[in-house]
Amino acid sequence: MAEYLRLSADDAVRYFPDIGALATGRCPGCRGATTTERFIKNGFPIVACDFCGTLFANPRPTVGQMSEFYRDSASARYWANTFFPAVAEARRSKIFRPRANRALELAGNNGGLPQTVIDVGAGIGLFLEEIGRLNTAIGLRAVEPGRDAAESCRAKGLEVYEGFAGDAVADPAWHDSADLVVSFEVIEHLAEPDDFVGDLGALCRPGGLVLVSGLCADGFDIQILGERANAVSPPHHLSFLSQQGARALFERCGLEVIVFETPGQLDVEIVARALKADDSAVTDPTLRRLLLDADDAERASFQASLVEQGRSSHMWILARRPY
Repeated sequence: MAEYLRLSADDAVRYFPDIGALATGRCPGCRGATTTERFIKNGFPIVACDFCGTLFANPRPTVGQMSEFYRDSASARYWANTFFPAVAEARRSKIFRPRANRALELAGNNGGLPQTVIDVGAGIGLFLEEIGRLNTAIGLRAVEPGRDAAESCRAKGLEVYEGFAGDAVADPAWHDSADLVVSFEVIEHLAEPDDFVGDLGALCRPGGLVLVSGLCADGFDIQILGERANAVSPPHHLSFLSQQGARALFERCGLEVIVFETPGQLDVEIVARALKADDSAVTDPTLRRLLLDADDAERASFQASLVEQGRSSHMWILARRPY
């Protein structure tokens, strides 16, 4: 991870040497026009929307510039070819299996188990594999633009659309086709997420569900650490929706948010590690005591309270497409 973050910082300079010349825009959540600069990371000003609290890079690259960045940058290649393959199986048990269980639980509690699931940005198909292990009757479909990842999905027997969500929407065989459309850890990469969220809704049948996870601006570690937060890593991560901003975005895209939760488990650990590495990372004495001196039970209780209050930096948004 340290090497990936180092490469990301280097790539920010290499691909965007004149950040001031990039385009500026409105809040990706509520579309608010007034902001306050919070800090600078990898040369990118990170601003907070004065209305909804969403954090985002502004100015920021265009879609075309980001396509070139993901195609050619050293950090993107390192993530795809070195980092993720090394941790994939560990992530299967710790992330993808629990994720599949929770996704089906949410769907079951809000309309019934899906007959068809589409994973947008499916990678090598680990989430869909785990869904298939839980229920062999569910149709599994992957939308994945990466050639090698798409081929991995096909090798697993998944139905694959090799391309982006907007491309899949234009295909009648994919439009309006799924009971549950999911996308995990994609939305924070997008400076302008409206089209993407709209495409997720268009892949979903009327009355179906859209489930998105990502990084939340209201989250404890992002709020406390700011520019020290590893999660804030432009140009890879450009947008950090607040709960209010996420609701505004989804409603603008014609989707009704029915569940918003922040089930993250690592906020306290992340901030504690940052404080041990840099004693100036946290100044509040009460918080410092908790992070440095509290026992495991007290820390776990505090993390649980963050989840209950919707203040973890890992958010899940479940929305319904109207009939």
